[in-house]
Amino acid sequence: MKKKILIAMLIVLLTIIIFIGIAFIPKKTNIQIDIQKLANELINSQIFEDNLNAIDSESIIKKYNFDINKIKDINSYVGTGATAEEILIIELKDKAYINEAKKIIETKIDERKIDFENYLPKEVFKLENYNLESNGNYIILCISNDSDKANEIIRKNINS
Repeated sequence: MKKKILIAMLIVLLTIIIFIGIAFIPKKTNIQIDIQKLANELINSQIFEDNLNAIDSESIIKKYNFDINKIKDINSYVGTGATAEEILIIELKDKAYINEAKKIIETKIDERKIDFENYLPKEVFKLENYNLESNGNYIILCISNDSDKANEIIRKNINS
């Protein structure tokens, strides 16, 4: 009986040590994403039904009402308006702005859902199943037909 208790305690102790070790593994903090490469991979992945066109940074900053002083670089592509499809990749000057910028994006998506419900209801699915990722100083939004494939492409670029 004592042997079983000792083995159980040893297993618990080893589990705790493993979790503590994982918690202190250094994480990649100096993440660099080639935002043009990522955008091109998404565009060429055939997850969009619309032809996406590049939007200049001033227009996209105005559309979302981002703080221009907190944006280092931005890359955006949108469809013709017949779909909700979009790619938005932002590099921020400071990751302290990430939560606020993501909230701005989520609010804009909620507004677009309402617009599309009456205009093109089939597009609401895309707006409910979008990809919104952040890592380091980057925020990546992809609204497409295939959120799983988009996620795969985004993850590959974040982890490379």
